[in-house]
Amino acid sequence: MRTERDVIQYIIVPPFRQRDRVVAAKERLEHYLGERFPGNSFTVARFAPIGDDEEFCVLPIMNFVGDDGNSYMCKEPKRWFMQEIAQVCREFDFQGLRDFAA
Repeated sequence: MRTERDVIQYIIVPPFRQRDRVVAAKERLEHYLGERFPGNSFTVARFAPIGDDEEFCVLPIMNFVGDDGNSYMCKEPKRWFMQEIAQVCREFDFQGLRDFAA
């Protein structure tokens, strides 16, 4: 039985000062991230006692339950991949105006 997997689920914690506008666009951001990083899923959290006021915090969900019912740890994701997710979050159009036609 395979007991090692890549992380495929992430929690995104927005910067504290931006949390309201990020949460307002929660579904769009989650969908956008899923499209940008196929095979992964994302959940935007309104608040978590981690992260900081300035940056998006990307938290990998590191455990999974195997076929035998035991809990296992996933392989740690690459730091560059987590940074890329945070960068995509920073660049996301939270107002949703980029695709409007004149």
